[in-house]
Amino acid sequence: MGSVISDSQLAFVKGKQILDGTLIANEVVDEAKRLNKEVLLFKVDFEKAYDSIELLYLDTVMAQMNFPTLWRKWISECVGTTMASVLVNGSPTKEFHLERGLRQGDHPSPFLFLLAAEGFNVLMNSLVTANLFNGYDVGSTGEVKLTHLQFADDTLIIGKKSWLNVRSMRAVLLLFEEISGLKVNFNKSMLTGVNIYDTWLAEAASVMHCRRGFIPFVYLGLPIGGNLRKLSFWKPVVDSIMAHLSLWNNKFLSYGGRLILLKSVMSSLPVYFLSFFRAPTCIISFIESIFKRFFWGGGEDNRKIAWIK
Repeated sequence: MGSVISDSQLAFVKGKQILDGTLIANEVVDEAKRLNKEVLLFKVDFEKAYDSIELLYLDTVMAQMNFPTLWRKWISECVGTTMASVLVNGSPTKEFHLERGLRQGDHPSPFLFLLAAEGFNVLMNSLVTANLFNGYDVGSTGEVKLTHLQFADDTLIIGKKSWLNVRSMRAVLLLFEEISGLKVNFNKSMLTGVNIYDTWLAEAASVMHCRRGFIPFVYLGLPIGGNLRKLSFWKPVVDSIMAHLSLWNNKFLSYGGRLILLKSVMSSLPVYFLSFFRAPTCIISFIESIFKRFFWGGGEDNRKIAWIK
């Protein structure tokens, strides 16, 4: 992955064809480091996201997006007819209707949550239009501005270093919380900066009432801004493999059982990482050596002769 956003990547961003927020976030951090740009990245943590969505707000969003009335009625019947009761001294109280929350596990819930999250996108665009938030200028020409990345409830706000941006981020999140019911957990949210002095970043985090983050940080399960050539970047992958294999030590698996375990389970663990980042040869060799020791010896620490290369 390059250190600067290329012309083709810039065209993808302009055409909204890139859907992988991890790749975009990595390119932003890499470009900011190379061109010495100052950029703020605020990782938002929503508290019990699915459980706190206001159903009236969800219906309003669908109305603004011109969903048919019949469709909205169907959705309301699906999510708004849930009844619940509370146990008091072991006895259930009278049932009452739930006015918020989507049931996780229901097939329409992820899609309905995306509709609810669209409200935050509208608010951010309104801030940009009113010149209350300055996004990050992509590339040297600055033709494209990035303000935020969203994937379900994983939200990353990106902007220039300024006190206006800091105050606007907190204001828009509080406003979104008020209208949607999605409460932001500022204690778990994280403000990170590139080419920004530590004292300024710490003061900005204090204003936001959030934690101060460091590069690299994790977004969508992958490190952002890390050095692919360092072994520490791949440590989560190796640790995950070692942790899974340690559960199967001394289980007296046959060679066939070990082979199925390695091919069906262990080999799929690094796929998510490798689908985004190109691993160094030494990392691939190290992972293969772990698999070989487990296959022939029954554990990571048991070294036995490998009968087949």
